[in-house]
Amino acid sequence: MKNKKILFLCPLFFNYHKKIIKAMESLGAEVDYFDERPSNTVLSKALLRINRNFVRGQIHRYYEEITLKIKDKTYDSIFICQAEATPQSFLKDVRRMNPSAKIVLMLWDSIANKVNTLEKLDLFDEVFSFDKKDCDQFGLTFRPLFFDEEYEQIAEENAPLVYDLFFVGTVHSDRYQILKEVKKQFEQNHSKVFYFMYIPSKLMYYQRKFLTNELAGSQVTDFSFVGLPSEQLTANLKQSKTVIDIQHPKQSGLTMRTIEMLGANKKMITTNADIQNYDFYHPNNICIVDRENVHIPSEFITAPFVPVDEKIKERYSIKYFVLDILGLTGEKEHHFYVDR
Repeated sequence: MKNKKILFLCPLFFNYHKKIIKAMESLGAEVDYFDERPSNTVLSKALLRINRNFVRGQIHRYYEEITLKIKDKTYDSIFICQAEATPQSFLKDVRRMNPSAKIVLMLWDSIANKVNTLEKLDLFDEVFSFDKKDCDQFGLTFRPLFFDEEYEQIAEENAPLVYDLFFVGTVHSDRYQILKEVKKQFEQNHSKVFYFMYIPSKLMYYQRKFLTNELAGSQVTDFSFVGLPSEQLTANLKQSKTVIDIQHPKQSGLTMRTIEMLGANKKMITTNADIQNYDFYHPNNICIVDRENVHIPSEFITAPFVPVDEKIKERYSIKYFVLDILGLTGEKEHHFYVDR
């Protein structure tokens, strides 16, 4: 990738865009980055998802500015994530300006949640998705997400374990009821648990408490309405044996957290049954639970972590992810699913 010139458009999503830029630059690439969305206000993002016509003018002006900034540059690759806001006219312009460049798209959300993207798929040379079902349905290239160096360092540090179970995250849909049941089963096994359950506001808590059954049996003191500082999150994660991840009921692709825990050498409890089809799956390391009937076998709680083959693990690292998306791994096919 040395001296390759990359145009990279990606929405602000935690700091993942910065991590991807850092990985490309560490491999020798020159990267020009632009936010894929014209605005990150709550209203703008909501209007974009509900009906793009509400923000069409804003999108048009924003992408005209990008086109002016890049009109005299030549790129080897154009790498776009999500393309929820990216207009077809921009994709056609960038193709005309860079006729030999490879234009690729990475989706880390299901197409069902990204209706604005579907109409643009034919404008890319290759479209990758983390969702195997979408890949099978729409003829996309299957590419799971990644872990970065932070999680490799956690694995290498191998800190003494304090907690048997760890969860930090936003509570939505049926998450609370599942988390409550998992915690109960771990504590019955005399295990130590660290939970940090976040809800954006007390108003939202009371709305969901009294207007739905999502938070039945909860107390307001069970939740935090301020995020956990990243340093504290990392410190507690290092000291934890098993991490719980509950994917959204409408999503089948593996979450970023799942792949990050692979990088950190942590055991996982997940509601995503599709994980058993991946090449890194081992029953000692991963417990799949039925969200309607949560059961954690005591043997899983006490079983030691079984190290994953380094060659398999490497293919989920952020550097390999970037090389894979840009077609620079030297491999012709992508194999992450296995026949068991």
